[in-house]
Amino acid sequence: MQRKDTWPELRKRARWDRIFGALAVLVLLFSLMISGISSCAKKLKKETEPVSTTETLPPETLPPTEAPVDNSMAVFLSPSTQEDNRYDCDESVSEEDAMWMIGRRVKEMLEENGVQVYICGEDDEVPAKVKQGNKLKCGAYVALHSNSSGSSGGGHGTECFYNSDVPGSLALAENVYNRVAALTPTEDRGLKDQYQRDLYEIFNNVSPCCLLEVEFHDDAKTSRWILNHIEDVAQAVTEGIEAYLENTKYNKTITETEAPEEPDFYSDNTGGLI
Repeated sequence: MQRKDTWPELRKRARWDRIFGALAVLVLLFSLMISGISSCAKKLKKETEPVSTTETLPPETLPPTEAPVDNSMAVFLSPSTQEDNRYDCDESVSEEDAMWMIGRRVKEMLEENGVQVYICGEDDEVPAKVKQGNKLKCGAYVALHSNSSGSSGGGHGTECFYNSDVPGSLALAENVYNRVAALTPTEDRGLKDQYQRDLYEIFNNVSPCCLLEVEFHDDAKTSRWILNHIEDVAQAVTEGIEAYLENTKYNKTITETEAPEEPDFYSDNTGGLI
């Protein structure tokens, strides 16, 4: 015959069943909580990690690298912007008017021969011209002016200033000056460096540069000569610049293609090389 459990025994067994059931529920809840915390932690870590641009940005979105512009064979022209300097032969004409007529023709002729030409603005002050020229770093910077004697009067002749501290300036000045001086009808005044006259446009220039004073505009005869020979002066300036650039190009080519010197070998007394 099967043994029947007594009431106290049944009650005791039921109590343990409840305890085990409660413990199982607690274990399940604890496991779910741990899983949730782990999932949140992973998500937070992913959101706070720095993004690598090299991995996420395609190559085409990166900014392109521009090669520096080589202006070593380019020209910067700086015609005078002195509109208050009036020509003695015609008060309606200023130094600015005449020099821009020459400057524009020089620009046209140089460009016809394949030379890159920059030119200042018609309202630019001298410091702005120099700043622009220094930024471009052209192979030649040429300023065009006509001269004035001031209160002394009686001045005449071509002169040209250059920066003796900048290599190439003297050669540029010589090429331009010699050709213009050969045209003018009066005795000329020669080449002068920046220490003979403190000219901002020359003293503060970093490019090979010259400032040409074509002739004197406060004299009736020489001012009239300038206006009657705009084309001739422009041609002479153009030829001077081109001659300088051609010589510069030649020297540059020679330097770049110059073969390295052969090594020296010395023989010892036995005929071997050491």
